[in-house]
Parts: sequence; structure tokens; C-alpha cells
Amino acid sequence: MDATAPVSAPPSPPPATDLDVSALPDFADVLDLLTDHLAAWMPLQRWYAHKGAGAPTVQVAGWAPLRVAPDHLVIELVVEVRFEGGSSALYQVPLVLRHPDAPAPPREDGSEVGVIAVPGGPLRADDACRDTDGRAALVAPLVGGEGALGPGLSLAVHRTDPSAPLPLGRRMRSRLLAGEQSNSSMIVETDGASPLIVKLFRVLQDGENPDVLLQGALSAVGSTRVPAMLGSATLRHGQLRTHALFAQEFLPGVEDAWRVALQLAQTGEDFTGPARELGRTVAEVHHDLAHVLGTAESGAEDVSNMLAQMRERLETVAAEVPQVAEHRAALEALLQDAAEANWPSMQRIHGDLHLGQVLQVPGRGWVLLDFEGEPLRPLTQRNLPDTPLRDIAGMLRSLDYVAGAVALDHGTDATAWAQAAREAFLEGYVTGADPAARQEQTSLLVLLAALEADKAVYEALYESRNRPDWLPIPLGALERISARAAEAGSAD
Repeated sequence: MDATAPVSAPPSPPPATDLDVSALPDFADVLDLLTDHLAAWMPLQRWYAHKGAGAPTVQVAGWAPLRVAPDHLVIELVVEVRFEGGSSALYQVPLVLRHPDAPAPPREDGSEVGVIAVPGGPLRADDACRDTDGRAALVAPLVGGEGALGPGLSLAVHRTDPSAPLPLGRRMRSRLLAGEQSNSSMIVETDGASPLIVKLFRVLQDGENPDVLLQGALSAVGSTRVPAMLGSATLRHGQLRTHALFAQEFLPGVEDAWRVALQLAQTGEDFTGPARELGRTVAEVHHDLAHVLGTAESGAEDVSNMLAQMRERLETVAAEVPQVAEHRAALEALLQDAAEANWPSMQRIHGDLHLGQVLQVPGRGWVLLDFEGEPLRPLTQRNLPDTPLRDIAGMLRSLDYVAGAVALDHGTDATAWAQAAREAFLEGYVTGADPAARQEQTSLLVLLAALEADKAVYEALYESRNRPDWLPIPLGALERISARAAEAGSAD
């Protein structure tokens, strides 16, 4: 050996901001250190559905790596949240882990979950939906068709057209959609490709998510009344299997029907033409859903169950909102009339239809969004056939809310505007519906009144708890519906 040969220097240690996963403890222990941080962070998020359930405790239910990069780690994470009284829920909370001082994309508001001290760390955890690297890792499985597998969790991808790649690359830009209530939606744009929107479902319940199932069925028959479906991902944890991600075309630069209607109502401009076309659009969607997913006759048990739910809601809300209790007798009589009416066939419906769920797209017309149904209802209920009149009642209530909002915010009386728009919408729906599905007028009006009243009762509870200044809007509706029911009763 040549004593004069240079001695090789030992390998340089990695930069302090690099993430050496081999230096970390068992990863289950790392995640356990984050549970207290998650318990403090999750209730502050808009999508957290258990704000009134007391202080939660959180434990890791399952996880899988989505990306292991030199300076960060992205994991798919499912946590079990336990509440006082023993109930629990599963949430999807993907995270990005990196050294607190590591070079990173600009921090986004509310992204930090917490910092933990571990060998090989410290590590800062951020919400993957509020992080550029995190969003890229969440979209990547939908692009490549590759799933993920880890302790207690597996993720599988389903592309609508495997030969049509989704946009992803160096020039990919992404952002979190503001204002999301119950989930997290990410807008993804790439040069030379159409933008897409990827929705991450936060609360996980066993079964197919109707947002994916229904819009997928409509896309499959070529409907242009929903954004085209591009792909989805299903997640499995133990016996639970449900949808985790949903990718669709994104329609930029368009306004929803709520904003359009507000502007027109404020100035008194006519909305009957667009409202009539919106009614035809909803009828078209109902027709396509019935054609693809089938219908079922409304049996006596179905009707009884629906009316029992309405009576229970009326009783519960009347006990909390005294103004609703004043209408209880008239509304109970209306429900009795509904029990004797002829009900249309049951089918899959939108389930939470209002003006904010509809876009006005130039050259395409009205496009419906978010078929998830009422997020607070159990998924098993949202996957059951329902009466299509529930969607109609929801839109009629939404048009009434336009008049209420304009009166509260601008002092403008838009009552006549709303009534004309409601009549035009209903006319458009009735003329656009299949002749075999049309109802005789008496039953139609009774059932719509009952369903509108049920919706207004729910609205009264919501407004009394969250926006007391808006409580007069649903109370005004209940006053009108009760008066008409009393008039009809006296005429019999």
C-alpha cells in the first residue's frame, strides 16, 4: 500500500434540512406523536363535521406513503376521531412531513398541523391539501394509475379513460379551492391541458360516495349537464371501503346560479327564461339518472318513512325555535295531506340541490355540481332512492332565499321576482319531465309544499344557530305555506 496515497474522506453528512427516513424512529411512533396536534388542529377546519361533539381524541387508523422525496414525505393518513359519549368517526387527513427549516413552497394559511421532536428530525407536519408538494403527491396516483399500500390502509385508482393522461408535470400549478364546506377540492392546471378539479373526501363512511357514483353514471351516458369525470380513487381500511378522491374537468371563469340570480334580483331584471331552462336541465338529469340507475315505485312503507322523518324534524326544531312551533298544527295537517297524495317513483337524485350547486357555462347551459347529498346525513341514507321532488323543493327554496338575501342586504323587495322565477322553474321542470313521470297537479302541489316546508324547518334551525339575522327568510316561507295549507283545509 502506498503510504503517500490520499486518504478518502468520510461521506459528508446530509444537509440538516434533508429528510433521512432511515434515521427516523418506527413511523407508527412518529405518527402517534402527531395525534395531539391533529386533535387541536382538526376542529378548526371548515370541513370538520363534529364541532359540537366536544374535545376529540385522535388515533391513527391507517397510513400509506404517497411520496418519499429527499426533503419531504407525503403520507395518506386516516385517523379515528373519538368524542365524548363514545361515538367516533373516520377522517382522511393526508400530511406532508419535512424539516421546519427545509426549503419549501410558500406556506399557505392554516397549513401547519404541528412540529414534533424525533431522532432524525424535528419534523413539521402540514395539511397536504394546503401544500404544493402535497397536492402534487395526491394527484399523482390519479395520473399514473398507481395505488398505495400501508399499515391498515390501501388506495386503488380508477381512471375513466386509462389512455387519456391527466395533467401533471413540471409546469403543474395547483391551489386549494376556497370556501369548501365539507371536503377539500384542489384545482390543478398544466400548460397545454384542460384544468381539472380533484376533490378529497374528508369524512369516510363505508360505501360508494354518491358524488362519484351519480356523476360517473351521467358522464358514462355522455351527459353535458355535469363536469366530465376523469377518475377516482377508493380507499380501504378494515371492512370500510369508500371513495377517497374524485377528479373532474374544471370549468373556470364561470358564475354559479346563486350569484347570477342575486345580481338580477337586485336590479329587478327578468330571470324567468334562465329559471325555465334550469327546470328543464334538472328534468334532463333526473331522466338520465332514472334511465341508468333505475326507479322503484313509492310504496306505503317508503312514504311512511319519509313522512316520519319530516315529523321528527318538525318536532325537534319546534322545541328549539319557538317561531316554528307556531306553525306546527298547520304543517302536521299538510303532512297528513301528503300521506294521501300520489307519490312519484323513487330514484337517485342530486339530494342537496340549490342555486350554488349550478354553474352557467357559455355555450353549454346549466351544469350541476356536487351530487354528494346533504353531507351530515349518513352515507347509507344518501345512497337510497328518493323522490325527485326533493330536488325541486330545494331549488324553489333557493330562489326564495335570493329574495330574502336581497331584502336583508339591500332593502329591495324581490318577492314578485322570486315568485315569477319559481313558477318558471317549475314550469320548465314539468314540461321537460318524461310524460309518464308527470304527476297530477293536486298531488304535485301538496307534495312540493310538504317538502318545501320540511326544508324551511331545517333552514330555520340552521339560521337560528348560525345566522339569526337570516331567520326571517325560512320563517316567512313557513308562514306562506301554513296559510295556504289552512286555506286548502277550509275549502275541503
